[in-house]
Amino acid sequence: MQEHQYALKTVLESVFKEKNHKITKRLIHNNALFGGLSSKWIKLAFIVLPFLMYAAIFNPASFKELGIAQAIVFYIILLVFAMQIVVAASYFNNKKVIKTATKAWENYFPGVDFKMIISSGTTPYVDFKKHYEMALQDGLEGEALQKRLHDAIIEMEEENSILVEAMRRDNEKKEGK
Repeated sequence: MQEHQYALKTVLESVFKEKNHKITKRLIHNNALFGGLSSKWIKLAFIVLPFLMYAAIFNPASFKELGIAQAIVFYIILLVFAMQIVVAASYFNNKKVIKTATKAWENYFPGVDFKMIISSGTTPYVDFKKHYEMALQDGLEGEALQKRLHDAIIEMEEENSILVEAMRRDNEKKEGK
């Protein structure tokens, strides 16, 4: 299967959103950039499903057969089921986006774990969003964006050299088992 080459900005836009040169992490990643389901459809399903359930249960024909008590209980049960579907769709969507984005990320920054870039925890790349925001404010794209982010990654690794070395030793220890 032929692997598609995605632009660095496309990879980053799938997990981050920009508004007024401020970067925030997406709760539901956007798979539309990779030819999949847009995060807007998942959000729409999250908003519309309760109303669809209400219309299905409380319409005159169903309501007449169920009665008030059974209709309310049935509505709650179906609502829980529908929300589980939305959560599962979000989970699998995010997982697929991260998998695709990680493969594309490796073309630009081999050896830098993409999951650490988007992680909310303590990683050597905790300031990545700040550097990416500055690059966007400068209007960088393509090669210039890649060079700026490469320099920023090297800078962050130097600033957090103790953490990077500890992580490398831990990975070596895991691989040695």
